[in-house]
Amino acid sequence: MAQIQDGTGKGTLARVDEEFRLYTNAISEGPLEHASALGDAAYFSSTFATGTTDVEVISLKNGESSKILVITRILLGASVAGVWTLIEVTSGTAAGTTLTYQNPNLDSGVAHSGTFFGNAAVTGSLAGNNLILAVTPANTTANIFLEGSLQLANNDEIAITFSADGTVYITVIGLWEIPV
Repeated sequence: MAQIQDGTGKGTLARVDEEFRLYTNAISEGPLEHASALGDAAYFSSTFATGTTDVEVISLKNGESSKILVITRILLGASVAGVWTLIEVTSGTAAGTTLTYQNPNLDSGVAHSGTFFGNAAVTGSLAGNNLILAVTPANTTANIFLEGSLQLANNDEIAITFSADGTVYITVIGLWEIPV
């Protein structure tokens, strides 16, 4: 078995294979797991609504100027077939039924400072650019894996609409904050 020095100059040797590859074990965690482990920066929220034809089912706005809200995944489901649209809100002031963010670290009492409206009662905001479209058959779900690519700075807002009249379920998974 070949050996290599550890690079510190102390002559400590490490075992490697015949092609001089060193094998190690490591534990890794993604940014959401890291934020949750810290206990103060990870959140999720869910909503359930009926009568959703062409209305904003949810609106999500970051109200914290010193942090960016990062979205990792959105789970969508409906009792009827339809098209989901994730849009950037460009103007207006959303209102509606306030939903609560949950901190997945149950030992933490830290709440997010953004606003989350839902239950198909969102009003007042004006749609801008379509960011993502998803189609779901009846009684199925769709996962939108964003892997942290959707980031909301201070006062940025998104909304999700559904094109058909039915019962819908939305869970925003993996909201986490990073300092600006």
